[in-house]
Amino acid sequence: MAWLNRLPLPNALLLVAIVLLILPHLPHFPIWLSSAVLGVIVWRLLYDIGRVPLPNRFIRILLVLLGIAALLLTYRTLVGREAGTALLVLMLALKLFEMRGWRDVTVVVFLGFFVMVTAFLFSQSLLMGAYTLVVVTLLTASLISFQQPVRTVAREPLLGDLRHAFRILVQALPVALILFVLFPRIPGPLWGLPEDAGTSRTGLSDEMEPGRISRLADSNEVAFRVQFEANRPSSAQRYWRGPVLWQYDGRKWKTEPHQIRLPQQFDLDSNGPALEYQITLEPHNRQWLFALEMPASIPEQAQLNSEYQLLARRRISEVFRYEVRSYTDYRLDPRILLDRERYLALPPDTSPRTRELVKELAAETTSSAQMIQKVLNYFAEQPFYYTREPPLLFDDPVDEFMFETQRGFCEHYASAFTVMMRQAGIPARVVTGYYGGEMNPLADYMIVRQSDAHAWSEVWLRGRGWVRVDPTGVIPPSRVELSADLAQREPEVRSRLDAERPWWKHSLRRAGFAWDAVNNRWQQWVVGYNQNRQNALLRALGLDDINWGKLVFLLMVMVSLALLVIAALVFRTDRDAERQVNRLYRRFLRRLARRGMNKLPAETPGAFSERAVREQPARSQRIRQITQTYLLLRYADLDTQTQRRHLKWLARAVRQFRPD
Repeated sequence: MAWLNRLPLPNALLLVAIVLLILPHLPHFPIWLSSAVLGVIVWRLLYDIGRVPLPNRFIRILLVLLGIAALLLTYRTLVGREAGTALLVLMLALKLFEMRGWRDVTVVVFLGFFVMVTAFLFSQSLLMGAYTLVVVTLLTASLISFQQPVRTVAREPLLGDLRHAFRILVQALPVALILFVLFPRIPGPLWGLPEDAGTSRTGLSDEMEPGRISRLADSNEVAFRVQFEANRPSSAQRYWRGPVLWQYDGRKWKTEPHQIRLPQQFDLDSNGPALEYQITLEPHNRQWLFALEMPASIPEQAQLNSEYQLLARRRISEVFRYEVRSYTDYRLDPRILLDRERYLALPPDTSPRTRELVKELAAETTSSAQMIQKVLNYFAEQPFYYTREPPLLFDDPVDEFMFETQRGFCEHYASAFTVMMRQAGIPARVVTGYYGGEMNPLADYMIVRQSDAHAWSEVWLRGRGWVRVDPTGVIPPSRVELSADLAQREPEVRSRLDAERPWWKHSLRRAGFAWDAVNNRWQQWVVGYNQNRQNALLRALGLDDINWGKLVFLLMVMVSLALLVIAALVFRTDRDAERQVNRLYRRFLRRLARRGMNKLPAETPGAFSERAVREQPARSQRIRQITQTYLLLRYADLDTQTQRRHLKWLARAVRQFRPD
């Protein structure tokens, strides 16, 4: 590692900081860009240790043009989240090729601050927040180090620069908190760009095509968290209603957007008490809101479509909280069904073998309710299996599933059941959403994950309205391939699996719940600190009628006061250091005075030192060192790190000094 002795400390700190700030972006970049950026950093490192020269001006301009052209070929644009971040990172890396003077260093460091902020466009987790603090500390330390005399990499100056940077960040913390709390919030996401709207981060879709997926992924990402006011729903009642699909073209189920029904048009009869709860929904870049079946209230900034699906008025691109009231015992549209033909429509000649089966079953029944039960019994009695790895379906997915593969997951069963209902003349539709949820034992809320995504059916019966039917639930436990899938609907199976886990898995699970509780607080109070939360906080502080002008004025006053307090503390620290130096020197003089050597009022420290040396020749070296250090601390313009190091040495030297 001899090359470390030739590497200047400021350059080492800056290169390490740049590598760390680029790392979170690498998974989002094409391989060529990641390789090019890392290659530039290695080139700069080799230059700093004297191995290679930097490219000349012509080559630098050529690299910039080639980089921009490659970005345009890759992204077809230079704006937006991915393309814009890639351009910034590329320019930051190429700037290293012309970093020679203090001005270039300043540009690179401040561009590094900005690139680190762009990481929040991809993740706003607590881990990313902590990671950002580490990178910002390194960037600040490199800026400090560039202002010191040139030093190579060594432990003591490195730790000194890091401590100095950390103190600066701590001093800036009050100002940052004031800006966070009082800076006027605008509606909409803080960390988002219009391009993000096309990206979905949920286990659901507004289309469903059974048979196109041969392996169902299992994601433990959180979809939303639920905090109940009082009672909680039982396991069998945890159906979280999402997109409702009613159009079927023979392969794919979909819906029409923007079918808005006004609140006074509800036709919902409820029995029993309502469940009141608050949902904290993770961003998924759709308008979907989720609620227990059946929602009886519409949250603020939301609406209800004709399929009784809650929709936000804008895409959910940030953490979104809303309150809902639901009835789990209900009758929906029990008296009349509007647009009946919509829920009976099927393409001509859809699933002919299934249609013949429906005719056979219908011949044995006398009512719609009997027909529904007959079909459910068929699924339970025939060798149908629930699996996450079903065979692909090609020509007619329903016929192939019913008579050939007989293996699938929830969307296979919901699709086949809904088609059979329509063939039997019973209005039906597919409902997607989530089923289940588990309580966090370390906090009072329920976690619903993307792996809980589910699909079921609704059928309309006269006098009862829309009735939920989940054909997946009738598959016998012996024909469910994974115990985890069975545990989702059978609480006793979940309890047995929990009891069978080894102790270390229990510990990891509890650690996961603890982390989720902490992350939930972070999401609610930091990432989710929006205009509504700010207004609620201001009202709690007695600032009810405050407009933007007053808020900005209050912000300026609070920041000014914080800066004055910080300046006073820094000045006081300097004065405290000066007083400590004088106190140590007076202690040194008292020890010499006990041996009859008193400093004269007009005598300078240097002159007194020479006189004391003549009287104490055995202590001459230590007397001169103490005096020189005292003069250095009193009159030299030292940085905080050097001042602290000399002050520490002086205190130890005076304490150990014993004149003859």
